[in-house]
Amino acid sequence: MVGDDLKFKDYLKDRLLYIVFYIISTTLVIVVMMLDLIIKGEKLKVSNIAYAYILSTVFLVLLITIDYMKKRKFYSAINDGLDSYENLEYIFNIPNNISREHNMLKELLIKDYKVYQNTLEKYKKSYKTHADFNNRWIHQMKTPISVIKLILENEKDKNIDEATKKSYESIEEEMEKLSNGLEMALYTLRVNDFEQDFKVEEINILDIVRIIINENKNAFIVNSIYPKIVSNEDIVVKTDKKWIKFIVGQIISNSIKYSKVKKSKDKSIVINIHKEDDKVILSIKDNGVGIPSQDLERVFNPFFTGENGRVYSESTGMGLYLSKDICNRLGHGIDIESTEGIGTTVNIVFHHGKSIYNL
Repeated sequence: MVGDDLKFKDYLKDRLLYIVFYIISTTLVIVVMMLDLIIKGEKLKVSNIAYAYILSTVFLVLLITIDYMKKRKFYSAINDGLDSYENLEYIFNIPNNISREHNMLKELLIKDYKVYQNTLEKYKKSYKTHADFNNRWIHQMKTPISVIKLILENEKDKNIDEATKKSYESIEEEMEKLSNGLEMALYTLRVNDFEQDFKVEEINILDIVRIIINENKNAFIVNSIYPKIVSNEDIVVKTDKKWIKFIVGQIISNSIKYSKVKKSKDKSIVINIHKEDDKVILSIKDNGVGIPSQDLERVFNPFFTGENGRVYSESTGMGLYLSKDICNRLGHGIDIESTEGIGTTVNIVFHHGKSIYNL
């Protein structure tokens, strides 16, 4: 009975055939005795028949009770296994010497568990090998990108014509996309080892926002997007600096991506940081193309690009998924509001007093 506890009534149901045959055999014995007495000209008293049935039933109940009590620990261990969806250690709590049949079943479960563990270990080693290779490759690719960016900066400082300068800026923008893609791949790998790669500390969230805006200044300039920060004071939150920088960076990158394609001269991204009751809210609002209403509920799903992804090929569908995943682990909230053709607002909520890092 998968998903249900094995109770005494279930035990009886499984042995119903034995009980029926026991009653039939008892009845046959009594019938044979009655026929024998009839042949001899005697009669079996009703009280004797009743006594035979009562005595037989007592022995049957006693037998069933003893057998159930003997196997109850086995059923209890099995019930624990049915209630546990993540732990297979219950197998080792199954008692021995209930019966040969039960011992064989336990041996089979232990064997399956060991096969599962060995297979899982092989997959873990294989995944780690691929992850380590990808990690090293990404870091190696960052070096030539940095060199190319530096060369472009130096070339732009020279006395060049406007057409060449625009070409350099276009190359810079494409290099920025490549750099962001590598960063996305790197953090996708790192999130699987999140518990070993985070450090909670008090940080000024305004400083993080300024760093990210500075890192994306070329994209803002090339696409004529005006970033604006609204904050009356420096606000400190408890979080992991590296991970929150990635989250905010992804959201701002998305805002740039879906603002630059809008045919409007007044393109802006407004970043608002404010306190509200016992929480701090970081709000990133753009006036880009927005998200269709039918896609809003699925934007945090992995690889989901929606209608915008079919129109604008730069979408990967991983940025918001990773942001949501990391926020959940850090104990932060994240939500999104959008109107197609008007713009999108993403809110990151830092809760005071809420436990950091939710396993």
